[in-house]
Amino acid sequence: MYRIPVPYIKMTEDFEIINVSQSVTHIFYPVTSFLDLVDWDSKTKLKQIKTNPSPGVMELNLKTTDSPTTLFTVYFHYQQKEKIIHLVCMNETSAFQHVQLEFQQWRKQLENNDWNEIVETNAEPDNSIEFQKKQAERKISTINDLLGIIQDDLSEVGKLEYIKLIQSELEDIKGLLRS
Repeated sequence: MYRIPVPYIKMTEDFEIINVSQSVTHIFYPVTSFLDLVDWDSKTKLKQIKTNPSPGVMELNLKTTDSPTTLFTVYFHYQQKEKIIHLVCMNETSAFQHVQLEFQQWRKQLENNDWNEIVETNAEPDNSIEFQKKQAERKISTINDLLGIIQDDLSEVGKLEYIKLIQSELEDIKGLLRS
């Protein structure tokens, strides 16, 4: 089991760790209970593992040696008769970092007035900078409206901090547009 090439954890239905793969020892602190690795907001979600259809998938914020909160996609299989839970944890930070990098690229393009790559219009082109700024601000408002629609759902699963980060980045872009 130690040689499994992904972060794998075998535990009791009370979340006491029985065995782990080697990669777990590099990512997480040594603990006896998996609950000690789970962020406070994700603990309730984790405890539902016994009532969710198995095998299944869920997202959890876990405490790692690198960060107090890291998003993981957790693939689980609960064996009710044996009272054993098998988990494979896949770090989703790289996906989040990709979105963050894209925002930074947009910000640089806005600072360099590379509007044509960011703002696309299907109407007759109006190449005035003022028109392009208004179009970009309208698109930012639309994104904020869409984030507002999904905000409650993300809050329930402990992902509200991502919406706040996205909104903060959008506000920064709006500020650049107005300057």
